Amino acid sequence: MAFQHRRTPNFTAYLVLLLLLTALTACSSSVDLPIQAPSEAETDALLQQGALFEVSEDTPPPDDGILDMDQTMRSFVEEHVPSVLQPRARLRYLIDSLLRPSQLGLEYNPGITHNAADTFYQREGNCLALTSLFITMAREAGLEAHYNQVAVPPSWEMLSNNSLAVYKHINAVVVLEGGEEVVVDLSVDNYEYLYAQTRLSESEAAAQFYSNRGIDMLNSGDHRQAYRYFRRALQLNPKEAFIWGNLGSLFRREGHNDMAEIAYRQALSLDAHEPTALSNLGRLYRGTGEKALAKSLEEYNHQLQRRNPFWHYSRARDAYERGNYTEALTAIQRAIYLQRDEYRF
Repeated sequence: MAFQHRRTPNFTAYLVLLLLLTALTACSSSVDLPIQAPSEAETDALLQQGALFEVSEDTPPPDDGILDMDQTMRSFVEEHVPSVLQPRARLRYLIDSLLRPSQLGLEYNPGITHNAADTFYQREGNCLALTSLFITMAREAGLEAHYNQVAVPPSWEMLSNNSLAVYKHINAVVVLEGGEEVVVDLSVDNYEYLYAQTRLSESEAAAQFYSNRGIDMLNSGDHRQAYRYFRRALQLNPKEAFIWGNLGSLFRREGHNDMAEIAYRQALSLDAHEPTALSNLGRLYRGTGEKALAKSLEEYNHQLQRRNPFWHYSRARDAYERGNYTEALTAIQRAIYLQRDEYRF
């Protein structure tokens, strides 16, 4: 658990998500991206395709009660966080009660996106789930708490032969007397107070929550629910490139390549380095015989990869696990050359 106050934060926007992708990217490239942004009418139409997934027009959007709490949760706060204490003391009591094994004993699990109530009862979740629970409980304790987005270096794991899960980070910020801000992080391995960070609105956090849930549904084969969750996420925040990339992956799995292409192009119009869209749009063009476009995207992506120390780090880890230590050493040396101050390298 990290407990770090800050007075003059450096604000930079980053993502918190679980993404399916085939490459990790950063930095700029000397190769031009040969993709035109779709029209507004084209992107609006993607959110009106419920009939393809047996979602009727009168089907309500998902509402997972992200920050809802019940009486048992209220009683927990009342029992463990004395209301007579000053705000700073209440904050410390709350954090202790959430983490102490003899009380709630929360555990970090990067693969689980719960709402606040489910996190409370299951006692585990990813950074978004833990943060949602903390914010709900903090507000019940009379504290001003908000989502805080953190620009941590990416970490990942292989999901299959052609996909990775990339985890980025979110925690909470509590505003105390005089405007002092205290960052609260319930998964200490991911947080360093020097990382750039910015406050996140509840609608932006909810969009990331519903995108994560959409990924869960996509991976389980429930494409109807995946569409509902991705559409809800984009209704809340249509400017998040990675959500459009995830929606494109859903359309592509359903065989709707024309719609997948529009979604990927929209993602790249918002973020030319968006890894899901870059990788999957190149594959789509390769599969439909548009080899020139596919080659251009592949060259663009390769330029980004070669300049990304975390891509080399991923290759080093993979080679090490396969027992190819020469390849692993070469890759990790390249990562260090590109970014000497990353302690994991």
